[in-house]
Order: sequence, then C-alpha cells, then structure tokens
Amino acid sequence: MGLFDFFKGRGGGNNDERALMRHAERVLDKRAMSPDRFASIEFLARLATPEAWRALLPRMNFNVDPSITDREEKQYIYEAIVGSKDTAVEPVKEYLRVAPSLTQPVKMLRAMIAPEDLVTELLAFLGTFDTSYEKNFERKAQLLSSLEELKDARIVDAVRPFLKDFAEDVRFHAVRAMLAQDDPTQAAPLVALMLAETSNRMRTTVVEGLAERGWPIEADKRDAVAQTLQQIPNGPWVVSKDLKISRPVRL
Repeated sequence: MGLFDFFKGRGGGNNDERALMRHAERVLDKRAMSPDRFASIEFLARLATPEAWRALLPRMNFNVDPSITDREEKQYIYEAIVGSKDTAVEPVKEYLRVAPSLTQPVKMLRAMIAPEDLVTELLAFLGTFDTSYEKNFERKAQLLSSLEELKDARIVDAVRPFLKDFAEDVRFHAVRAMLAQDDPTQAAPLVALMLAETSNRMRTTVVEGLAERGWPIEADKRDAVAQTLQQIPNGPWVVSKDLKISRPVRL
C-alpha cells in the first residue's frame, strides 16, 4: 500500500469530499508551493475528522526542502493530531499498520493513549510478524525498539520468539526489550541466545544486560557461559559464585 492509498478511496463524491480529496492531494505533493501545501494542511487540521487525519498522516513519511519547512509542517500535523484524541486515535492506529516508518505513529499514540493500551496495540501488530527472512525487516525492528521503552508483563512472552529472528537488528532489539522488563526469569532464554550467537554485538549486549541487572544464570550453564565470556571483546567477564556475570575483582 502506498502513502496515498491509505487515504484514497475512502471518500465519496459530494462537494465536501471532493474538497477534502483536493487538499489531501496537495498535502502529498512534494512539488507544491510551500504556502499552498501548508494551507491545505491547515484546512484538514481544522476539519479534524478521521478522514482528515487519514489524509494528513502520510505527510509524516517524506521530506521536502527546505528542511525547516519540512519540520514545521510535520510539527504542526503532530500537534494537531495529538490534540484531537477523540477523532485521531483510530486513524493513527490504522496508519501504524501501513506506515513505512513507525517512529511517528508510535510517538503519536504514546501521547494520546495510556501505556497499557499502547502495549496492547504494539503487541497486536507484532503478532502479525514471524521470525523468518524478510527483505524489509526495519518495521519489525522499530516495533521492538518501541517496546524497549515500555514495561508490561505481556511483553516478554510476545518478544521472546524474536530472539531467533533471521535479522540481527531484530534480535538486538528483542534482547533490549526483554532486558527492559526487569524480569530475572528471562535470563535463561537470553543465555541460550548468547551461547548460540556468533555476533559479538549480540553476545556483548546480553552479557552487559545480565551483568547490569545482576540476573543469575542457570547452574548447569556456568561452564559454557564462562567459556563464552572469554570471547567477549569488552571483557574480561567472569561468573561469580552466586552465578552472576560481573567484572573480575581487582586487588
């Protein structure tokens, strides 16, 4: 689905709908004169209907020159949308599913809905992905990155499968999202990942996360973990008597 397809075809054919379509087309026209495009942005923002927000949202995912104009237009749209929760939440939720980049729709939802509702929405979307090869994995990585900033008991179970994702960036953000939940019971799957990984970036992320939080590892994994720790570039690391990863004590 293209940016304009998100909005196109939702309207009918009366004068108001034709005017909305005309302004929507101008908003998405990079070649339009800046004052004209901004006038259309203002028209749709004042209209403040779900269809108006659907027409405005795709503007967040392309740039125009000069950059200061681009920032001003996007900031105006952002403030208009988050100030209109009653009519804007559902269009933003819809746009989250089709946006090329998830940064702006997640930012908007964070400003409009409760954290637990945001987690519900992000996990529902995450459930539409799997861990196999995907040419464009960036949205999946962005989604997991958004979960790093939230704490909710539901997150660990939803994120854990992505520790085995084909893309390293996805695995990286899955690790960080799990570490962010402050749940020591999740040390076991993270250790399993560390032992299976060949990426120094991934192994270092797990080691540093477990050490920082003081999560103990399983006793039967001690020798394997100790051996792997010798290969971590930013070492030395050791497994202490209480089965926690730490820096060695220097006397």
